[in-house]
Amino acid sequence: KPTLEDATPGDLRFVLPYRYIADILEMLKALDKLAPGVWSAHTLLYGVEVKFYSRQLKLNSGLETEVKNLFAVGDGAGVSRGLIQASATGIIAAREILRRSALSVQRCA
Repeated sequence: KPTLEDATPGDLRFVLPYRYIADILEMLKALDKLAPGVWSAHTLLYGVEVKFYSRQLKLNSGLETEVKNLFAVGDGAGVSRGLIQASATGIIAAREILRRSALSVQRCA
């Protein structure tokens, strides 16, 4: 029985790719050696779905948050909806990080 009463039971195999499920199961088996009982028929995993479409973080044009060097990308940043747009935000942030890295290297030379 789930300890989180508001949880909706479901099968993570319907929402996660096979490779993720295989990796999670491998991790649980390995973790069972450190914490016996983790790998059992009674172990429940929570798959959290997070949607922040209506929330938008304060970001600059390089997708940096108000916390220096902390970038927010993907759907969680509140600036995209969908895989293509979310992946594009990663490219925007990566370009900004690379630009800053190049400036740092130039200053050291």
